[in-house]
Amino acid sequence: MPDYSIFGGCLRSAITFPELRPAPAREVTWTLRESASAAPITGAAVLGELEINASCRVRLVRHDGGYRLAYDDTGTYDVSADGRTITWCRGPNAGPSAVRADVTGRVLATALHAAGYFCLHGSAVSLAGGTIAFVAPKYHGKSTLALALTRAGGRLVTDDVLPVDPGPPPEAIPGVHQVKLWDDSAELFGVEQRDVEAGEKHLVHDFADDHLMFERTPLSAIYLLAVAGPDADPSEPARRIRLADVPSALALVRHAAIGALLGGAEAPALFDRAVALARVVPVYRLERVKGFDRMDEVIETLLDWHGTPARATP
Repeated sequence: MPDYSIFGGCLRSAITFPELRPAPAREVTWTLRESASAAPITGAAVLGELEINASCRVRLVRHDGGYRLAYDDTGTYDVSADGRTITWCRGPNAGPSAVRADVTGRVLATALHAAGYFCLHGSAVSLAGGTIAFVAPKYHGKSTLALALTRAGGRLVTDDVLPVDPGPPPEAIPGVHQVKLWDDSAELFGVEQRDVEAGEKHLVHDFADDHLMFERTPLSAIYLLAVAGPDADPSEPARRIRLADVPSALALVRHAAIGALLGGAEAPALFDRAVALARVVPVYRLERVKGFDRMDEVIETLLDWHGTPARATP
């Protein structure tokens, strides 16, 4: 089975991941196997359920042997209690790209949660002053900011899922080195992909190695993205407002990668990790002017706050 680099570790997989880089000779962190049928489980308790779209839902179950993610389309993924072994049973509509997205998204996020990490749904870039993360709902520009900072001299840590080792000290773990852009952001950066269907994102993954971060890095700040209100100072392209510890922790829980699924008995563990993280890493509300007209100024402001770029600016 081939080995791939992802989330700072090595995934040995029974299925191929063309979007991931081959892993050098190193200890295997996770092993993904395929099984013809789902193994029987005991002591099952449903933690949460989420509607992905009109025709697909996913359910997370904790049982005596670990966790099970059951998708209506791609099948079931059993994650061992220590998070190191993943067993996939094919579902009725298991398209290859959908299966890979499930594995690199919620499945590995569940494995990381089992191992004690806190996974944010967000993007992150490494700068000279440490790694900064952007979290927000869809259409708020997480990926756009991450790509703009990377082009300004930063190193892309991840897009979509950011695992954090609570530490101490808290560290950002590198994730999938690709950026997903909606049409307007793709046009801004001159990204052209003719095979992208309506409603799908453009994928940017042709980064040089010196544009990427492959190691763990100190997490220096987390930004909750928001649009500046009508009373904002027009001379400021962006301003940040630091949140207190409790609002910070609650915000982190809301933006946890599998937070909607981690209810029940797992909710206290998720909240405890969020509280521990918020006590050490500052969480800000980042208010930016709407649109792309002043994007360069926003990037300059972020660089002023977090030091010079992590590499030579192209």
